[in-house]
Amino acid sequence: MKQTKQKEPKRKPKYGLLSCVGYIYSLMWKNERELVFAGIFTVPLSLALSALTLYSPPAMLAVLQKSDSFSTVALVIAGLLLAQLLCNISNNIISTKINSSEFYVLKNMQYIWLKHRRERDWYHDYDPEVQKWNERGDKATENNHTAGVHFPMDFSNMLSQILNFLLFGAVISLLHPAIILLLAIGAALNAVMAKWERDKNWADRDVRYALEKKINCITWTFSDDFSYAKDIRLYGMKQFLHDLLAHLLGLRLAEKKKTERRAVLTAMINFLVILVRDGAAYAFLIAQAVQGNVNAASFVLYFSAITSLSGVMGSILDILNRIFDGAMQVSDFREAMEIEDRLNRSTGIPIPKQPFSIEFRNVSYRYPEGEKKTLDNVSFRINAGEKIALVGLNGAGKTTLTMLMCGMLLPDEGEILLDGHTLYEYNRDEMYSLFGIVPQKFNILPLSIAQNIAASASEDIDRDRIRSCIELAGLTEKIASLPRGADTPLFRNQHEDGIDLSGGETQKLLLARLLYKNPPCIILDEPTAALDPIAEDRMYRSYHRIAAKATSIFISHRLASTRFCDRIFLLDGARIAETGSHDELMAANGKYGELFEVQSKYYKEAKENDME
Repeated sequence: MKQTKQKEPKRKPKYGLLSCVGYIYSLMWKNERELVFAGIFTVPLSLALSALTLYSPPAMLAVLQKSDSFSTVALVIAGLLLAQLLCNISNNIISTKINSSEFYVLKNMQYIWLKHRRERDWYHDYDPEVQKWNERGDKATENNHTAGVHFPMDFSNMLSQILNFLLFGAVISLLHPAIILLLAIGAALNAVMAKWERDKNWADRDVRYALEKKINCITWTFSDDFSYAKDIRLYGMKQFLHDLLAHLLGLRLAEKKKTERRAVLTAMINFLVILVRDGAAYAFLIAQAVQGNVNAASFVLYFSAITSLSGVMGSILDILNRIFDGAMQVSDFREAMEIEDRLNRSTGIPIPKQPFSIEFRNVSYRYPEGEKKTLDNVSFRINAGEKIALVGLNGAGKTTLTMLMCGMLLPDEGEILLDGHTLYEYNRDEMYSLFGIVPQKFNILPLSIAQNIAASASEDIDRDRIRSCIELAGLTEKIASLPRGADTPLFRNQHEDGIDLSGGETQKLLLARLLYKNPPCIILDEPTAALDPIAEDRMYRSYHRIAAKATSIFISHRLASTRFCDRIFLLDGARIAETGSHDELMAANGKYGELFEVQSKYYKEAKENDME
């Protein structure tokens, strides 16, 4: 039987308008209190400008009809124009101050958001649902179009437009009250169409965000990082990337056309409503003028009032749209900020000050949206100070296991104990300080070599310790060749006197960083992958010095490099298939022995080919 695809439930904002407005105002009250009140001063100015706009033309016409004196007419016109000029100047000054305050509030929201993302538990970044919220939070604080920061000005403008409505409505009511009702019905129809368009666009925004993320990855990431250029050229990926980008742009264009079609439909219906609404009002006014019920000055006054009232209703509609858009963005921001961490952020038990044991009890883990478990019911114990090697084929779960070990990922089942206590008993940040990692994926900052090693400001660096770590990591010769030594900044594209390290030199830098931290547990994830054979051999020989005062986990694809470890864990089929020393595993003649023989044969063949 054919299964029908279930439609995803419609996403609705968690927080309503009033709640979002209160949230933004509380944020402004803490950081930019003047903004809460600044918009109020624009209300009398706006009302004064509206009154001048409404009454100036008929006043000018009236004085021209009644006076033959040039000075009298010029004085009246000059006075009206000067009043408008003063109101506009005052309004511009206040608006400039408001724009500055809104910018500050927006930057504060961006800081809060980025700080939240930086401090959030790491495992969230693997959750597709959290990634969606990240995109929503990014968009909610992206630029000065973030509508939430405009609430004070929007409400002030709304109050101004309501007062303008009363002003123009009072004038029009003298002509006929039904005209106000006619204009209001038209505005209500426009509001319904605007709400339909706004809700449809908001419901589709996740699709647009996902496409924009992929497009930006290709257009900006590949363009900014020239390390991709070599692979793109060598493997002829230019056409592939071109076609992929064209496909994504096509999908994004299709989404854009959907929003444009809604906008066009809304605009057409609004135009027809306005045409009927305003046309009927103007027709009535013209009929009254033709019948002699309205004189020239009154005709100009009423005509201006009808035009202005139509504009006021349109402005009220636009302001309402901005307010509701802002509330939706603020709701997205708040929901993204509410993603809960599972690790302990409060006071925890004291962390170990020396090498500690690590125990997995029936631990299972599957990456979100993964087809199968990466680790399945894994149990083992690493004693304090023990040196363990993790080996296995690519994708066996070696890196995942170490990330679980230090709390970067959390198990779906089972528990992990550090020194006999679960991860949740320690304060998260204190627990992170227990580990030092040389990872496969890393980040080097555009600071000096010494600052990258010490991960601190220059004045806080222990220079003797830096020199010792540089020597142990094998970077002494490189540092000695630099005019500024360890104070040389990294990245030529960031500093005029900066340098770029090779892959092997970068791995040595990461090793020096780990040594400087001197944690009670170290994790080396393929630390010799970018090293030449001499540097690799030096690394193996110094391993006991590096790991002398720590529990250590050494990940490697090269089985020959694991002999110096106390025990070897072979991961296979999401489980630890074999455990023991190198000699014990070879004697068992199991999977480890099979892999070792395959690698040994490969190395022998490579050596024979080199000799030929």
